Amino acid sequence: MEKSTERKRIKIQTFCVFAVMFLIMMGAVCLLNYNQNKKEKMKAAYTAELTVNRVESQLNKYLAESDLLKRIVESGNEMNDAEFSELSKLMLQDNNVIEAIEMAKDGTVSQVYPMEGNEEAVGLNMLENPERRKEARLAMESGEYTIAGPYELVQGGTGALLFDPVYRQDDDGQKSFWGFSLLVINWEKFIDEVELNTLSDAGYGYRIWKENLSTGEEITIAESAAMNESDTLEVACDVPNDTWYFEIVPYGGWVSGMQKLFGLICAAIVALVTAVCYWQSVMRRYKERVHAMQMEASANEARQANEAKTRFLFNMSHDMRTPMNAVIGFSNLLEKNLDDK
Repeated sequence: MEKSTERKRIKIQTFCVFAVMFLIMMGAVCLLNYNQNKKEKMKAAYTAELTVNRVESQLNKYLAESDLLKRIVESGNEMNDAEFSELSKLMLQDNNVIEAIEMAKDGTVSQVYPMEGNEEAVGLNMLENPERRKEARLAMESGEYTIAGPYELVQGGTGALLFDPVYRQDDDGQKSFWGFSLLVINWEKFIDEVELNTLSDAGYGYRIWKENLSTGEEITIAESAAMNESDTLEVACDVPNDTWYFEIVPYGGWVSGMQKLFGLICAAIVALVTAVCYWQSVMRRYKERVHAMQMEASANEARQANEAKTRFLFNMSHDMRTPMNAVIGFSNLLEKNLDDK
């Protein structure tokens, strides 16, 4: 009964050793996963900021190309349609991203190049149009370029408008709003040009979005083909008069499922090996203790048997000596007195 109780106690202790070691190892695995998660998110945040900066740099490039028209107007010169078309033609040469260049005096589009296919844009008041007035007024009030869209254009197709406000300075040095220099950007071609697909090639799913300044709804600026992960990292990136939000996540997650499984298996193996070693050590001491007890019991039995034999021989010796002494004594008397009948 005592042996059964002892073995049961050892089994319980071994299980406790396994559980404690498993929890310790899982804590170590979780710490490693947390550090990797943190490292990967820092890397992704840096990648997101670089991507948005690349987008903004490309927009500034187009803005610089159209800066000539803006400077002509700011200098006080007026361009007729022929001059505007000639300059715009030079600017659009070998450029498949900018679909049209527009000038909007007092916010109303008056000149467009190319005119073919963009007739619907002429006469459109950017400061009053519901889909464009918020960005147009922001550009006018801040003096910084502002991007509207992407959305469906009145002349057809999907694009974005880049509002570049134009101000004229009078003789007193006071600036007054003249209107806008506008670029109509083919958004899909623009996204291809800034090579966002390199993020997918690097193993990232992404989504770039912003809020509609009028309705507050999310407008997707760009998105990868597969964006199924929920634990995305969101990076807010400031652009002139707006904020873009970049959601990015590795396709396999910040810590892959295979790595999590590997960590779990390692934790279980280490805990199991520790428990087995503990079991063998305790059982070895238990068997040594049992063997020692058995040896002690055998020694006690041998000592008790020896003591019993000694007592038996002592008693037998005493019981035999007494009659033998009498017999020997009488024999001596008889030997000395053989003639005394």
